[in-house]
Amino acid sequence: MKAVLDENFLEAEGKKVLFYHTDTDGICSAALFTKFFPGFMTVPLEGPVLDRRLMKSLVEMKPGLLVLLDLPMDQEADKLEKLMNTSLNTRILMIDHHVPEKDMNSQRFVHINPRLEREIYIPASVLVYRLFRDLGKDIEKFIWIAAVGVIGDYAFRDCQDILDECAKRYPKACAGGRGKAKIYDIARNLMSTVIYQGNKGAGHSLEIMRSAEGYKDVTENRYFITCNDRVEREIDKAVAEFRKKAKEYPNLGLFVYRIDNRLNIASSVSTKLSERNPDKIIFVVKQSKQMMKISARYQEARAEGINLNDLLKKAVKGIGTGGGHIRAAGAVVPKKDWPEFERRVMKLIEDLTITS
Repeated sequence: MKAVLDENFLEAEGKKVLFYHTDTDGICSAALFTKFFPGFMTVPLEGPVLDRRLMKSLVEMKPGLLVLLDLPMDQEADKLEKLMNTSLNTRILMIDHHVPEKDMNSQRFVHINPRLEREIYIPASVLVYRLFRDLGKDIEKFIWIAAVGVIGDYAFRDCQDILDECAKRYPKACAGGRGKAKIYDIARNLMSTVIYQGNKGAGHSLEIMRSAEGYKDVTENRYFITCNDRVEREIDKAVAEFRKKAKEYPNLGLFVYRIDNRLNIASSVSTKLSERNPDKIIFVVKQSKQMMKISARYQEARAEGINLNDLLKKAVKGIGTGGGHIRAAGAVVPKKDWPEFERRVMKLIEDLTITS
């Protein structure tokens, strides 16, 4: 069933709740959405998990409209269906770009994901931008927010038109090119707030982005700059210690790097390391209480026939959660199951290497 959305769907009666992913793309998509449709209770989520507490709140609240941005909640299809069966007036809109597990489209559920039709990588912020543009909203002046989402998700190949459009409208923001332009600073600063203050940082950043009228309102934001300075120091320190502390598996082209840092820098460290080592599979691991959080990157995954999303989903089956994209994915497993997870990863990569 092809997703069709009109404004009437968004004008449901009752409470309105918006869940968004706590990364640059998630925050940008939520900022764009709430600029044009305010009045939502916004909730940042680290991943597509509806735990018992969240489900209880939703069932009791019976929201008229639930919006899910940059979260592959089709992985929790049974819980969403339970919510809709419990609350017959609830409508759900999911705008996502991760590899879909199920087409959720129905009369009261609009599931927008271009990957339901073809393999393409378009961040949620771009999907929101294009959707609202097609609905006739005056959103073109906020192209810079969509561009920041593209940068945050490294979606350069399939979203060059967004970056070109941003450069045409805001040449000063894009001057300097990849990695040096002001919109790249915004993307880095935005993610640093989440790394530094978690969900609190995501919430604060959303308010800053939502209320901004132009990119200049955020390029010199003191909160963004302070968070970024502190986070960058920790990332640089972890990157510098990589070769000394990481465990290498030369026959697999794999590095497993366990870091010990109070900040949630695993994703940023793995991204930076993979940029410096594009021909290596990078696993950055951080222990949190009794759980192990894994951030995986492989720049040459597509060329080598390795899909990190598929690999991690297979490796965590029955012991944890995981998934993401071809070149960038993540997983969470209990500490006690780490040896089994590591064994599975080695076996999966070995099998793929032999096959290719």
